[in-house]
Amino acid sequence: MAGRRTRRGAGEHHDFPHTPSGPGRTTPELRPQPGVRRGTEPVNARTDLELRRLLSRIFLVLFLCGTVAFAVLAALAAPGPPPNRGMYAVLAAVCAAFAGITAFDLTVVRRRLAAGQGRDTRRR
Repeated sequence: MAGRRTRRGAGEHHDFPHTPSGPGRTTPELRPQPGVRRGTEPVNARTDLELRRLLSRIFLVLFLCGTVAFAVLAALAAPGPPPNRGMYAVLAAVCAAFAGITAFDLTVVRRRLAAGQGRDTRRR
């Protein structure tokens, strides 16, 4: 009687593929797989905070100068075909946004340096 289904009582084992849980069924456990590292980076990589601070300072000045320059150009430009006031205003806003991001990065770097996350104090 192959292929014929038999009736089972309530709570008995059902082997339907669409029921992943139920009496007698177990769900596969997800076990963490060991990570395979293929690169040469350290396990706990750190940024060079001093270099990051230097670059943030340089770019903060550049973005502030760009903001001022594009704002002056927007004030002096006549309406009409590009380049016009709108384009210079958008460029001034983009430079101002980048200056804000750079200023925020400077505060993050300052806080991390104050917490002692800068250079590694161990000698190799």
